[in-house]
Amino acid sequence: MKKKIFFNDTCGHKISATLSSISNKMVPIVILFHGLNYGKDSNANRALEKIFLEHNFATLDVDFFSCGESVGNSDERNVKEFVENVLSAIKFLKEKGYTKLAIYGCSFGGVASVIAASKNSDLSVMALKAPGMGQKSRKLSNYKNDFDTKSWIKAGTKVKIPTLIVHGSKDEEVELQFSKDLAKSIKNSKLEIIKGADHRFTKKEDFDRCIKLLAEFIIITINKI
Repeated sequence: MKKKIFFNDTCGHKISATLSSISNKMVPIVILFHGLNYGKDSNANRALEKIFLEHNFATLDVDFFSCGESVGNSDERNVKEFVENVLSAIKFLKEKGYTKLAIYGCSFGGVASVIAASKNSDLSVMALKAPGMGQKSRKLSNYKNDFDTKSWIKAGTKVKIPTLIVHGSKDEEVELQFSKDLAKSIKNSKLEIIKGADHRFTKKEDFDRCIKLLAEFIIITINKI
């Protein structure tokens, strides 16, 4: 069952999401966050959602502020706003009665996910796909300070949940070194490097392997809880 929903973040912005579930709030739920300038209907989100539903997991696909169907001006985007979106999504699900929460973040969504995970104790597991800021976004005033300080890598020291990071060795947008640094920062983490893969995992075999690693990690980890 798929249901389009809206919730307000802490700044009062209307955020769009799609809840896919089997009408059982005792099942685990995975919150999916896309990369910058994309939306909740990204190819990775769709592929992950399919696998999770097949394993009786629920999913919440979220459009970040000013992305997809969520309100907002793109000029007003910033890391703090995206983090608030993540925290508000977690709060929304907790209020709905979900107790086993996992989070997936892609690229810029990975940045927001890590920082949010460092501030929240309701998550059980996190999986990240090439987390970081792209070559263009990191130079914009909205994001430059967070990139210069590597705020998400610093936040990793406060993340306590099991975390998987998947990154391509030929990523042309977000340097592999950032994921290596993040993996060192997050105590309970593992880095999987897909040899030859670019930022979007363009080759089918790279994309399929990435999705398999992310999904299996979340499913196996959360089912142990």
